[in-house]
Amino acid sequence: MNPTEKALWFVESHLPDAISLDDVAASSGVSRFHVTRAFGAATGRSVMGYMR
Repeated sequence: MNPTEKALWFVESHLPDAISLDDVAASSGVSRFHVTRAFGAATGRSVMGYMR
């Protein structure tokens, strides 16, 4: 599973929880900057926008 897939899985698994961008990045094994750019490229939305 690549970092973007890990981030998406983590977000989907924790939607009812209060998670931060740092949590998503840590679960993916990449920096906040990388997860933000990769997630946006894959989904067309920001991580926090996707969680809303």
